[in-house]
Amino acid sequence: MRFNEPRFLWTIAALLAAIAISVLFIDRPLAAALTGIDPQIKAIAQRVTWFGRSPSYLVALAIAALGLALIGRFALSRRARVLARSWSWAAAYLFLAIALSGIANDLVKLLIGRSRPMVDAPGLHPFSFSYDHESFPSGHAAVAFGLAFGAMALWPRWRWPLLAFGVAVAASRVALDVHYLGDVIGSVLVALLTVRCLTAFFARRRLVFRLGSDGKPILRLGPLPRSRRITPA
Repeated sequence: MRFNEPRFLWTIAALLAAIAISVLFIDRPLAAALTGIDPQIKAIAQRVTWFGRSPSYLVALAIAALGLALIGRFALSRRARVLARSWSWAAAYLFLAIALSGIANDLVKLLIGRSRPMVDAPGLHPFSFSYDHESFPSGHAAVAFGLAFGAMALWPRWRWPLLAFGVAVAASRVALDVHYLGDVIGSVLVALLTVRCLTAFFARRRLVFRLGSDGKPILRLGPLPRSRRITPA
């Protein structure tokens, strides 16, 4: 799985450019414009933003991975064992897509130390370990896009609803005045790179995916009648 594919490189370049433009020209005016946002919109954003919290996903996926692993060990049917083991690894893949995106995001957040929109003294405060200076990137958006990109690799046909899910969570963070637009775009970049590396790691070990002759991952979940090529996040 190569990382020098033109499409992937153009995507990274576009995200970096979007972050730079947002930080320089959009973030502050947009945050100021959203200061007096309708309380009903904020109430909706508060509900949507919950979907960017990782614990529920991680617990559910850990239970699924463990349960399927046990079925894969003790099921009477060989087909059932093979299929359960395959989906156990798929659950583990999604678990890691979310967890590693969140961890990578937190490391960048700590290194950058950007002040949140509601802080009176904006600037960069690296290694402050303070909520007020942990704006870039957004943790909720990183979790949402980590889940979205991971699920897109497993179910490519659902890419647009999954992307819409990530965008909705990211937009809620901006609407709630806890992140700038540039922060959530940064989270997209972090999640994309994390899931890309994770997919390559799994494909090289023939877990969930395998590498095709062109170096691209091919989904291989259980005894499918034929492999399906996918475009990874």
